[in-house]
Amino acid sequence: MTGNQASVRAARRQDLPGLVHLRVHYLGETAHLEPRLPIAADARARTEQILPVWLGQEERVLLVAEGPAPEGVPAPLVGYATGVLDVRPPLLLHQRVGEVLECYVEPPWRGRGVGARLLDVLGEALRGRGAEVVRAAVPVRNEVALERFRRRGFRPLQWIMDRRLDAV
Repeated sequence: MTGNQASVRAARRQDLPGLVHLRVHYLGETAHLEPRLPIAADARARTEQILPVWLGQEERVLLVAEGPAPEGVPAPLVGYATGVLDVRPPLLLHQRVGEVLECYVEPPWRGRGVGARLLDVLGEALRGRGAEVVRAAVPVRNEVALERFRRRGFRPLQWIMDRRLDAV
C-alpha cells in the first residue's frame, strides 16, 4: 500500500469494531437513498451480533479495505464487502452463484478505486469457491453503486419489483 491507496484483505476478528461502524453507515446511507429499505432502531446492536457469525461462515466472504497508516499504527478501515456462494436450481441447470450482498466505501475514499478493488477481490474469492456467475442486488436509486457495478461488467438480468402492502 502506498500513499493514499487502500488495500483489500480478508476480515479478521480484530476488525469487528471498524466493521460495525462501516456497516451501520452502509445501512444508514441505503435507507437515505431508498426509503423503502429503512434502518432498524437496533441496527448497531444487531450488527454487533451478526458480524462475528459472518466471520465463521464457510460460504461467506468478508473483506475489508484499509487505508494507509504510519508504522506501528493500525490501518483504518475505509470500506468492506461481503458475499456468499449459493447453489440455485434454475429450470434445468444447477448454477453456483456468488452473491455480492454488501459493498460500502467511506465517502472520503470514493472515486479512488476502493470499491472496484473490493468487488474484484470478492469476485475472485467467490470464483475460487466455485461460483460460475456473480450477482448483486443494487437499490435502483443508488446511481453511484449502479455505475460501479456496470463498470465491473455487471448487467441487469431481471427486475425485482416490490410494493408495500400497507400502501394499497
